[in-house]
Amino acid sequence: MAPPAARLMRGLATLAWTFLWLSVLCVGGGLGVVPELQRQVVTRHEWVTAREFVDGYTLSQLTPGPTMLVVVFVGYRAYGVPGACVAGLAMFLPTSSLTAFIARRWERLRTHPWALAAEQGLAPVGLGLMAAGVYTLARGGVHDAATAALAAVATLALTAERVPPPAVVLAGGVAGWLLGL
Repeated sequence: MAPPAARLMRGLATLAWTFLWLSVLCVGGGLGVVPELQRQVVTRHEWVTAREFVDGYTLSQLTPGPTMLVVVFVGYRAYGVPGACVAGLAMFLPTSSLTAFIARRWERLRTHPWALAAEQGLAPVGLGLMAAGVYTLARGGVHDAATAALAAVATLALTAERVPPPAVVLAGGVAGWLLGL
């Protein structure tokens, strides 16, 4: 059996590699990678349970910043503070660097017909990726009529009214507590 420090380093390396390649898949935003993220962290590596994943994703919606802050939660659950730091850096550093690099050049390139066609082709792909992410989260968080009703009310509140997402998350938490979910 490997010493604890060696196991920790091997675990952090696995964590870093997992989130590095997931960050490259974040085409269309973080929600697009949720199905694969859930498969990796829940099913393959068992760093969190399906319930913890949905709870962590929901709680990450209370914080300012990217929607994928759930990876910091997963890293923390797996390997404590070092895991949270490694997961956050592995997930956000590559995509931030790539975005900064491409954004500077894209304004010049987007006048070309091929670039406009690429943009128009990527929009529906991004929507499909986001729909897959919503479906993945719904499978883990909606399991009966009460949770389906909460999901429907939250959707209506966010689309029909100008209710800030953190207020909807907090109200859902209180409703869940009152309903004993």
